[in-house]
Amino acid sequence: LSFADLAFEIASLYCAPDEIPPADLKDIMQNSYKSFNHAEIVPTVKVGDMYVMELFHGPTFAFKDVALQALGNVYEYFLKRNGRRLTVLGATSGDTGSAAIYGLRGKENV
Repeated sequence: LSFADLAFEIASLYCAPDEIPPADLKDIMQNSYKSFNHAEIVPTVKVGDMYVMELFHGPTFAFKDVALQALGNVYEYFLKRNGRRLTVLGATSGDTGSAAIYGLRGKENV
């Protein structure tokens, strides 16, 4: 199961099919992780006798990219569907703001 497919399966538990049809949700999740620089998106590596998830392969190298790349695509989906626009102002010195802004970067109606 790919990471995008796993994300789809988990998101499906929280997204009603009448809100986001399964085919659309699958596309959203597939597109959400294209900017990650590792084929496995979030690889798991063995360190000693433990396994550790590497959450830094996203576009801003912050673990928050895992969620915020998908969230940006969900915003775009609803904004396009409802013919609405969204303005986002970000002011931060931390990695949350950059991950959030990058998740919305280039999205239609944002």
